[in-house]
Amino acid sequence: MAIYGYARTDSAQIDEQAVSLSASGCDLVFSDFRISADAPGDGWRTLVDTVQPGDTVRVLGWSRLTRSVSTARFMEAALADLGVRVEVLEARP
Repeated sequence: MAIYGYARTDSAQIDEQAVSLSASGCDLVFSDFRISADAPGDGWRTLVDTVQPGDTVRVLGWSRLTRSVSTARFMEAALADLGVRVEVLEARP
């Protein structure tokens, strides 16, 4: 079972997120350089196409991925529907 990371931001912090996720033990980190109010992009779609049941996806925090609660819930539910465990490395405020 693989551990993947997913990072998303509209600033240079994308590299910082990717480094943090890699350092946490992710085998591969997918990312999208997009405005947080937008829908997930190609990195998200590639992640969803790659994961297998039993895999883990790590994110630093939902607030880093999107400002939309409904988008965060969609992303979390989509991974759960695929049988993928989600780990959030930073506690929610």
